Parts: sequence; C-alpha cells; structure tokens
Amino acid sequence: MIPAFLDKAAIPHKPGVYIFKDKAGRVIYVGKAIDLYHRVASYFVSHPRGGLASHLRNEIEDIETIIVESELEALILEANLIKKFLPRYNVRLVDDKDYLYIKFTKEDFSKVITARKHELKGALKYFGPFPSSRTVRDTLKSLRKVFPWCQGANKRACFYYHIGQCPGACVNEISQKDYRKNIFRLVKLLEGKKEKLLEDLIKEMTQYSNSQNFEGAGRLKKIITGIQYLTQLNRTKSYLENPNFLEDQKNLALLELKKALNLKEIPYRIEGYDISNIQGKEATGSMVVLTNGEIDKTQYRKFKIHITGKPNDVAMHKEMMSRRMKHPEWPLPDLIIIDGGLGQVNAVAPIIHNTYYNLPIYGLAKRMEWLYAPDGSIIKLARKNPALHLLQKLRDESHRFAVAYHRKLRDTIT
Repeated sequence: MIPAFLDKAAIPHKPGVYIFKDKAGRVIYVGKAIDLYHRVASYFVSHPRGGLASHLRNEIEDIETIIVESELEALILEANLIKKFLPRYNVRLVDDKDYLYIKFTKEDFSKVITARKHELKGALKYFGPFPSSRTVRDTLKSLRKVFPWCQGANKRACFYYHIGQCPGACVNEISQKDYRKNIFRLVKLLEGKKEKLLEDLIKEMTQYSNSQNFEGAGRLKKIITGIQYLTQLNRTKSYLENPNFLEDQKNLALLELKKALNLKEIPYRIEGYDISNIQGKEATGSMVVLTNGEIDKTQYRKFKIHITGKPNDVAMHKEMMSRRMKHPEWPLPDLIIIDGGLGQVNAVAPIIHNTYYNLPIYGLAKRMEWLYAPDGSIIKLARKNPALHLLQKLRDESHRFAVAYHRKLRDTIT
C-alpha cells in the first residue's frame, strides 16, 4: 500500500521508469516496470526477510515517474538514469550482484554479447549496467532480428544464419565494412540516437531506390520498420531533459493531426484497421484504438473474415467495416485510419458515411506514408511530424494485432 504522504495520482498504471528520492531530494534508486503503480506499491509491502524493499521503504520521501512506450526504451532510459545519478542503492547492487552489460567485442566481425563488469576490458563498445538480466537477454533477441550479427568463427553456415539472424560472415556473404556498418547502426540505437539513425537509413534507402537497387532499398526498409516496431518512439535524451516529454509530445501530435486533417475537434478516439491473410486463407481483420493519443487495448476488436478464395484486400476491408458499423453500442470514433491507399478508402467510405456522414476517414499507405482521403486528395505529413508518428503507431499496432489473430487461427487448423 502506497503511503499517504506520496502522491498516488502521480504514479500511473503504465510502463515506465520510477525514481525514488530521499528527504534531501537525492536520487537513491532507479527502476523500471510494466505497471509503475503496482511496482512502486510492492516496495511498501512487508517482507519477513527484509531485503532491498525494507531498506528503501525507510528512506523514500518522494517518487518521480517517466512514462515510456516500449521495453527497449525503458531499458535504455533506466541505464542512462543510473549512469547520470549513480543512486546509492543501484550502485550497491552493482557491486553485490554485478549487473549485466551489453558488450560489443573488438574484433573484425564484432559479436554482441552480455558481460559482467570485470569482462568489459578491451570492448569496442559497451552499454549498461542493466539491473534486469532477463530483460537484457530478451531485448538482444529482438534486436538481433533487426540487426543480425555473428556469434562465432564457424567456417560453415550457422544456425542463426539459417533463421536470418546472422548476416553470413561465417560463409563470406558479407564484407567486414558492411558488417561494421550494421553493428554501428545498433550502437547508435543503443546510444538513444534513433532519429538520426532513421534519418540516415531513409537517406540511404532513397539513394538505393534512385539508382534502381531495389534489393538494397528493401533491406533498409526492413531495418527501418524493425526499428519503429521495437522502439515506437525512442527518445532517451528527451526524457532525460523533460520527464513529461511523452505527454507533451502526445498532446502536440493530436493538435498537429487536427490541423493537418482540418478536423473540427482534437480526435479523442481514433480507430485503425488492417487485414492479414496468406493467399486468402484464414483472413483476419483488426480494429485497434487510440484513446486520447494512447493505445487502449480494452477497445480492440478482431474479425474473422468470411470471404474466401483469392486474396482481396479491398473486399475484406469492406466486409470488416460493414460488420463494425453494425455495432452502435461501440463508441463512435472521431477519426478512422485504414491500412492502405485510395482503393481501400474508397471501398469503405460509403459504408461509413451511409451511417455517419461526416466521420473523417483516411488511408495510410506504407510505401510513401501518405494519407489518402475519399475525394482523392493526398496529405503529405513531414516525416518528423509527431502526428505522422502517432498514426504510424496506430497502423503498426493494427498490423501486429491482425497478424497475431491470423497466426492463431492458422495454428489452430494445422
């Protein structure tokens, strides 16, 4: 139970980082949690064996929280805050437990491994310390899917090569120069420089496309998509400068969206739709919701598409929207975003406007990230516009939810 002298309203049921301070205002401990409120409350539950919680409980006089959007973001922010403040209890735990670091080995084809403090000598780069060993290992598994690296000096294709998580240095499929370029992209991400990394990748991808090297452009597009999916909006430096950055950015995104789409009001509820199928089989549709700019999983809905035969994305969107419009008990959205272009928007707009004439609807096409209106007009938001970031988050989440349901149906059959 959180004591009365602490402001419970300032501790949300959201993922993020929490900072404990003593009566002098000094930071004494930094941690991260999926649910900040429950995690902070756990420190005030008595344990017969004592431990860290019992020591902290007697010294905590104030709590600061920083809300984030991804586990990787929380991991990087937590490590940066520990490095910045050197909190007494974190430092003590580093000495006692020897926290994990992420280490880049100094060799021709650098490996990315976990290491203890005494194992960091001679590292090309390292990051940490990270209090949660499990989180570090899980994070590296996810990062390796986006930035493949080599794990050994095999002379034949290794297991990770076969599953696309090794670039093939073991079978001479990548040069040392290209390998190091990939490694330092990962370094830049872990340094919290996501925006600069994406800017460089987009510039390089455009150069590939202009020279008609579509294979190279496709590889970079895959990396860009992977980074966006893993990090959402990784802005470690901004969080360190302004703990309320996420809330400020969300409000700015909604305001920018209202202006860009010429909406009468700031869109409180935004619904996003996507379709997932393989050759038209076990097709699924998803409806995900942003409530006041935040993911609201309580409002998600999934659809098992009844149309069968050849893949028909447009017809499937029509079916899904027809079924959605038969639920007047669901809250009415202020804005609808369809994954797709003008074809998808023109297919569902009559269904929506037959019931709600003025409800704004747009398609968000992946290739150029343009917004398509039913009248054929196109809105091109700047890539750094927070409104576009908000819509990309919605679109990516609707895709993830549709794919997850599709896999579930497919696995049930097989």
